[in-house]
Amino acid sequence: MTTTAVISTEDNMRQKLIVTACLAAGVAAPVWAEQAPTNVVLITADDLGYEVFSRFTDGLPDLTPNMDAYVKGGVEFMHAHSNTSICMPSRSIMATGLYGVSSGMMGFMNLKDSSIPTLMGTLTEHGYQTGVLGKVSHSTPDLGYQWNYVQDYGDLGSGRDGKLYAKYTAEFIEQSKKAGQPFYLMVNSHDPHRAFHDPEDPRWADATQPSKLFTADEVVVPEYLPDTPQTRLELSHYYNSVRRLDDSFGLIIQAIEDAGVADDTLVMFLSDNGSAFPFAKANTYMFSSRTKFFAKWPNGDINTDYVDEDNFISFVDIMPSILDATGIEIDAEFDGQSFIPLLRGEEQEGRDYVYTQIDYKIGGGATPMRAIQDKEFIYIFNPWSEEGANYRNANEGKITEEWAASGDEVQLERLRMFREREMEEFYDLSLDPSSLNNLMDNPEYQAKITEYRQKLNDWMVEHKDPVLPMLAHRDNPEKVLSMMKTDYPKKFSLMPQEQLDKIKAKQEERRAQRDAKKK
Repeated sequence: MTTTAVISTEDNMRQKLIVTACLAAGVAAPVWAEQAPTNVVLITADDLGYEVFSRFTDGLPDLTPNMDAYVKGGVEFMHAHSNTSICMPSRSIMATGLYGVSSGMMGFMNLKDSSIPTLMGTLTEHGYQTGVLGKVSHSTPDLGYQWNYVQDYGDLGSGRDGKLYAKYTAEFIEQSKKAGQPFYLMVNSHDPHRAFHDPEDPRWADATQPSKLFTADEVVVPEYLPDTPQTRLELSHYYNSVRRLDDSFGLIIQAIEDAGVADDTLVMFLSDNGSAFPFAKANTYMFSSRTKFFAKWPNGDINTDYVDEDNFISFVDIMPSILDATGIEIDAEFDGQSFIPLLRGEEQEGRDYVYTQIDYKIGGGATPMRAIQDKEFIYIFNPWSEEGANYRNANEGKITEEWAASGDEVQLERLRMFREREMEEFYDLSLDPSSLNNLMDNPEYQAKITEYRQKLNDWMVEHKDPVLPMLAHRDNPEKVLSMMKTDYPKKFSLMPQEQLDKIKAKQEERRAQRDAKKK
């Protein structure tokens, strides 16, 4: 096989990879014709906040010994972010290299535009075996795509049994060896997603027990949450689930090493979004999107024992990076760019900011949020915000109930902010990383606010964001709320017909079950 690739960059963020290839009998020749192929294992956690790692937080108990030991042999990024801090939308971004506004997957939608290539589909076309463990529907944006190997939630101890993850990892690698193909394996743990591991009342009967349990006295309460008994209790249960995730991670890595493929395998670890607590997951604050991210690739000529403290990477970079690592070049446009050069200690432009968005959650109406952040500041636009708004998500536990019943002014104001927000938010992250003091009315920051708002505006223009006209009318809240009803895309309009048909079939099935009970 001979290939000629031309790579052009637009605004240092969009890449177009163009390839011409000589194909035999109309079948793509293997990309490893002249060198050993690169396997890829992408391990994702479910709702893991960056603040549970000692790299970011002092005073933590021994939560993640396996990950802490493993990362020493690779590269860790201090500024890695999920572009949409919700499970399925974030994985759709990983699978396409496109923001939700670019792909149309602005929530729990499958891919409607069949012209958009996916990571797993591209790898299959270029001779790779593909496998997925856990979160299968959330990791398969193209409803027509068939993985070579699948084990889902019920096969994996409710996604919380590390021994089963290791078993199936080994099984898939052996399958790939027998097929004589390199592999891509996406390993999705369901830890530490709620319900957390409560040793007094464990929710998941088939899940394994964490190797260590934690008490409310051992937790470090992040500053964005009031330090209350309920918060500490839920954090201790969360820590238990984090430890079980780390147990699973260690077993998965051992399976890769035992299979003898570790040297030629690029292993990456990340969380789909922040922790399942108020203000974190399903929002656009720093603690909503920031994730632990590390990579290890023994034969990849990358740095070891290296921490990148300068460059911002995000999930739009995942697909172009994996294609870069595997030597695959396609005719496609991405919103991200490969970070493989960063793993090798090279410099890249366009790594100073990250853009994040929220649109549709798993339930309820749209709550669009847009944000831009760097090391110093974050600007957020919330067009849905109004007095009396009632933002909710499935990550509150009983914490917001405690706030409501507290009678404490600080907690009640925090609850109001969570439910209603402000249409615009601006925080000085160097002084206020927990985003507690909204600076929108502070005269000293008006020039910075204008600067960051304009950067977000430019990004929205580039990506044809439907929220853009609302930003232009931010000084007229009634107009913005009216535009939310008339101009913002409806959820079902973003879905492919096959997904709509499945939803209709489920609704009819539920209706029939209800009717049967009445009889």
